[in-house]
Amino acid sequence: MRLIFLILLVFPVLIISCDNKFQPPATGLKSDNIPDQESWNAVVTFSDSGKVRAVLNAGHIQMFNLKNITLIDSGAVVDFYRDGEIVSTLSGIRGKVHDDTKDIEIFDSVKVVNKEGSVLTTTKMYWTNKTQRVSSDAFVKIVTPKEEIEGYGFESDQNLKNYNIFKVTGIFSK
Repeated sequence: MRLIFLILLVFPVLIISCDNKFQPPATGLKSDNIPDQESWNAVVTFSDSGKVRAVLNAGHIQMFNLKNITLIDSGAVVDFYRDGEIVSTLSGIRGKVHDDTKDIEIFDSVKVVNKEGSVLTTTKMYWTNKTQRVSSDAFVKIVTPKEEIEGYGFESDQNLKNYNIFKVTGIFSK
């Protein structure tokens, strides 16, 4: 009798206490905005068939695996290689790497310098890994030892030798 009474008394308490009252704290952060990996003063090498194509140096990178992107801030410098030698250097303040294609976008105070001394400045630049070409749809200025060219829209090989400005707004000879 005592056992039945004890069971009838304890059993309802156990059932009531099994209720899941714990709620995790709300952070206001969405998990897709939290990087899977972060690195400071990072160096990333892009290669194809064992040959180095480009080396990215970044102040801070954040990798988002589900989005297939890597965001760059705190400065980015990309050295482009051909046959083991640096042929040009691309720099800017922020950027994005598309992890599936290894294409690179650089924004804010973008500058490209080739080994012959030609300098391109713009606000954004896109490097396509598959074709090894750089392009921009923004205003660009190219300063070579012989001339200065300004315009909108641009495409070139990564060593800035064979370039095309789509809407030229000025050509100045030196």
